[in-house]
Amino acid sequence: MFASLMRAFGVIALALQINCTGSLQLAKPWAAPMQYSTALADTPFPPRDFAMFDAVNGRVLMWSDVIDLTAWADVIVISHEKTCPGGVWMQNALTEDVLAAFPPSSFFQSTGDPDTVVTELDDSRKDSRRVVIHYMGTEPLHDVASAIRKAHRTDNVFTIALVSSSVRFLRNEDVRKADVVAYTAPTTVVPPSDLQSDQPRSPKDLEFRK
Repeated sequence: MFASLMRAFGVIALALQINCTGSLQLAKPWAAPMQYSTALADTPFPPRDFAMFDAVNGRVLMWSDVIDLTAWADVIVISHEKTCPGGVWMQNALTEDVLAAFPPSSFFQSTGDPDTVVTELDDSRKDSRRVVIHYMGTEPLHDVASAIRKAHRTDNVFTIALVSSSVRFLRNEDVRKADVVAYTAPTTVVPPSDLQSDQPRSPKDLEFRK
C-alpha cells in the first residue's frame, strides 16, 4: 500500500515538473536547439518553423497557435524588416493561411503613418471578414494598432512583429513589441555533437560525451 502511494506521488511530481518545463526555459535559449539549414534564395527556409512567441506572456507558440490567435481579430497588422527575406516568407505564409482560414478576407501593404493606415483600411474593407495589413512603415506597431482601435472601437486588432534574428528565445527588447514576435533569420546546420545542451540529445551524443 505504501509503495503504491509512493509511486503515485512520483507520477504527480513528474507531471508537475513537465508542466513547468516550458516556463523555466523561457529565460534562456532552448536547452537542445533544433537543427536548421541555411536559407538560400532558391530553397526558402520553411517560414512556419520559425521561433514564435506570445510577446505578452513569453509563451512559445507553434504555427497553429498563431493562426488560432488571429481567429478573433478583425484587423491583423504584420511588420517585418525589409532586409530579411525570412520576414517576407513568413508574412506571405501568414497572409495565405489567414485568407484561406477566414474567407472573405483581404490584405494590403502600407508604408504610411498611423492615420494613413486607418484611411487605407477604410478604403479596403468592403465586404472583408478580416483585413491583413503588411506594414512597411517606420512607426511602432503599437501606434498603428492604437490608431486603428481609436478609429474603429469595435475592431479587434492583432499585431505580429517579424524580427530578423536567429535567437530561439524571446529577447527582453522584444517583450510587448507586438502580440506575437517571430524571429525570421534561420541558422546554419550544426551537428548534434557540437550543440551545447543541458542533456544528451541521443544515444550517439551520449557516447560522444563519454
